[in-house]
Amino acid sequence: APFLEAIDPNVHWQIAGPERQLDSAQGIFNVAEWKELINKPLLARLDSNGLKMAVESVDVIGQRAIVECSGTATQKNGKPYNNFYCWIFHFSEETGKVVKIYEYLNTHLVYEVSRDN
Repeated sequence: APFLEAIDPNVHWQIAGPERQLDSAQGIFNVAEWKELINKPLLARLDSNGLKMAVESVDVIGQRAIVECSGTATQKNGKPYNNFYCWIFHFSEETGKVVKIYEYLNTHLVYEVSRDN
């Protein structure tokens, strides 16, 4: 919740590429779309312990932050889900909220989770 509260609801959230490919979690989204089209389907394919995120590094440069995280979970089929994420956040000078996100992750792993669970 604190993570999402820091993001403008109308954020430009680009995951890996601009074209929507929901089975591999790619495209451009706002917060509501990300929750419904990306987060909810992924969490539904993981066991009840959910996804555990750990921040690996943070670099802040002016109104921008680069955040590297790892995400671990167990898929419903019993296989591990170990992904690595890089987010580039752009903050609004007026509101302090995140208005742009560029997210990079192993989209093929997300595709496999979508396909196999």
